[in-house]
Amino acid sequence: MTLIGLILKFLLDLGFGMVYRYYELIRPLNEYIGAVLLTVILFEGVLQLKKLLNRRLPWEKGPTRRLFIEVTINTLLLLPLIIGIRVLINIFLIEVQFIQLADEIITAVYYSIFLIAIPAFAEFAIFLVNRYRTGLAEVEKFRKENAEFQFETLRTQVNPHFLFNSLNTLSSLVYEDREKAVLFIRHMSDVYRYVLENRSRETISLREEIVFIKAFVYLYELRFDKKLTVDININEKSLDMRIAPMTLQLLIENAVKHNIVSSRKPLHINVYDENGLTLNVSNNLQRKPVTMPSTSIGLKNIISRYGFLSKQSIEIVETETEYKVSLPLI
Repeated sequence: MTLIGLILKFLLDLGFGMVYRYYELIRPLNEYIGAVLLTVILFEGVLQLKKLLNRRLPWEKGPTRRLFIEVTINTLLLLPLIIGIRVLINIFLIEVQFIQLADEIITAVYYSIFLIAIPAFAEFAIFLVNRYRTGLAEVEKFRKENAEFQFETLRTQVNPHFLFNSLNTLSSLVYEDREKAVLFIRHMSDVYRYVLENRSRETISLREEIVFIKAFVYLYELRFDKKLTVDININEKSLDMRIAPMTLQLLIENAVKHNIVSSRKPLHINVYDENGLTLNVSNNLQRKPVTMPSTSIGLKNIISRYGFLSKQSIEIVETETEYKVSLPLI
């Protein structure tokens, strides 16, 4: 602060030397001591006001507003203080006989620019640069997670077990009910076509997702034969909202994967909207004694994608009898 005070004093004297013809650039020692003292006091004042503003109005809540308020408050409070300190220094430390008020006002404005305005604008610029870098990092993270999600979704859909079970069901239907077998093939084709066409999209309408889910659920319900029921109750207005594609498929598949599905313990899954704001997927909780190995990539990627797509977070509620996931509609 001593060095800054001396530099500011030299620049100020240089300015006065250009205005006043007989102004001497080399000043008495007392003036330099006064300049350092003024700089230290002003710096402490600015620092304390910054700490107060950081608690009440941090940069994250509105950088432009914060910049305007900081510069305004600091100027209104510290500008008179600078003039007062300068007058006291001139009287008691430098012992001048005549004080030019105009010079003191110019000096006060000069110190306000260098110790109030410039630091505030510099902090504002640094905040914007950091936020820009953070934004780029988040976008890159989302791209990576989106790629992982696409891979996980495609891997899940072409999972040999899923395909094997579907073909097993189909082979039985061919002999028992040919019409159902034809319908099964159509729904299976719709499922794979949807995956291939929409796996790279960020969002999709809930209406399109529900059409896909009905085809997907049809394959599961035929396979488990009344041991699994999926009820879908969506308000017509909510169907025009958007969600991340294949989110419902992953949640339904997780419910089947981690819960008992039997004649004695049928699994009931409910898909319903709430006030047109959220989409809920719930099921009665009856976990398997030994769960299948899971990477949890699917659910983690759903949470990450919605963290990027919506300000609202995904809610997961688990009780003794129910497991529910609430997705914000976009």
